[in-house]
Amino acid sequence: MVLLHAMMVNDYALIAAHFNHKLREESDQEAEFVKKYCLNAGLPFRQGAGDVRSYAEESGLSLEEAARILRYQFLFKIAETEGAGAVAVAHHADDQIETVLMNLLRGAGAKGLAGMRAVSVPNPWSDTIPVVRPLLEVDKEELIAYHSENQLPLVEDSSNADETFFRNKVRHSLLPRLESLRPGIRQRLLQTAQIMMAEDQALEYYTDLTWESCLSSKGGSYLQLSRDKLLENPVAIQRRIIRKALAALRPDFKDLRFQNVEAALDFVRDPSRKSTNWVAKVNISQSPRKVVLSTWETDLVKDQFPQLAEQREISLAEPGKKDLGNGWFLDFHVIDYKPEMFEGLEIPGEDFLVWMDQAGITSGAVLRVRQEGDLIQPLGMGGNSMKVSDLMINEKIPAPYRADWPLVASDKGILWVPGGRLSRLASITEDTQAVVEFRFIRQKT
Repeated sequence: MVLLHAMMVNDYALIAAHFNHKLREESDQEAEFVKKYCLNAGLPFRQGAGDVRSYAEESGLSLEEAARILRYQFLFKIAETEGAGAVAVAHHADDQIETVLMNLLRGAGAKGLAGMRAVSVPNPWSDTIPVVRPLLEVDKEELIAYHSENQLPLVEDSSNADETFFRNKVRHSLLPRLESLRPGIRQRLLQTAQIMMAEDQALEYYTDLTWESCLSSKGGSYLQLSRDKLLENPVAIQRRIIRKALAALRPDFKDLRFQNVEAALDFVRDPSRKSTNWVAKVNISQSPRKVVLSTWETDLVKDQFPQLAEQREISLAEPGKKDLGNGWFLDFHVIDYKPEMFEGLEIPGEDFLVWMDQAGITSGAVLRVRQEGDLIQPLGMGGNSMKVSDLMINEKIPAPYRADWPLVASDKGILWVPGGRLSRLASITEDTQAVVEFRFIRQKT
């Protein structure tokens, strides 16, 4: 409300947009409150809503992350439709402090510790429309004072006090405790964000220079790097080069993790290794001088993918290591998991590794090839089904390999298409009691 009022009195051309997350009984009344205020003020008003809880369950996300994704998708859709110059949000200095601390606890690097930027473009939702945060250096006390001085109406979000959410735990429990142990911690965290933002910008500058010297050649579905020039750089630059390489091949892939980057560098540092499937349907191969990253759409390599050419079906009644017969194995085992770990669980995202709810692995579960009429309910599709054959095409699984492609199936249907999607029938939720890991491994030759 402060941001809206401040931009109004400074004569910005505004369109107010409100997204209803449908998570609380009073959310409809809050949407109506904002609508009424905007219409009385003569502001254009746009509203949207989404079932955040269902989306979180289907996508294996926390409520916080699911709400953020749906909210920003809505805001940027409105911005594109209306031809807006930016999406303005009301993050303030206290939000920045919490974000930096949360990212520190998650194990973030320089980008995470830099926190949020006042202007962010490109961003996960648009390459051209920026997110702007005009209040990012304004602390909450100043906002409250502005609110009181201008007698603005107010609705308090009751979920702000709910410490089942990670941010609220940091806000109400951790930060006050840290402040008592080290007075001034909030200002130091803001200083950390400013330092890390400047250092991140410097590293990006040197990464761009190094990229030009490392890149040997590039096509639409591959790029070739000088192995020696990549490895002669500090590890921080090596990591950024790997991230930049994947972004060049898969610009829409946003879930590259630290473990993925380290796996790629471990491969490059070992000259005895010749080829590996990595993430986002990208293969890495190397010679003594060159490292080649190529998408699955490029020329195929023998035994590049797991296949069930000889055995058409393998029982998954018991965990263990299953031999596919072409140099590939499926390692299937129960991992250490308790239901209370769900909120902070980081589920791995790799083409040939997945975590599932053990309850979905029934006694009749098998690894088998595709059959006529096979369907899957992919996560993120609201429970709708699609043909496995169509999913394989959408996920760019190479046509010559589809007939022998291994699928994890149960008596309820297809649970996982490796390199593709997990079914909501096997997704990990708040009700999950045990988790199993499936990982395809190629035997060294």
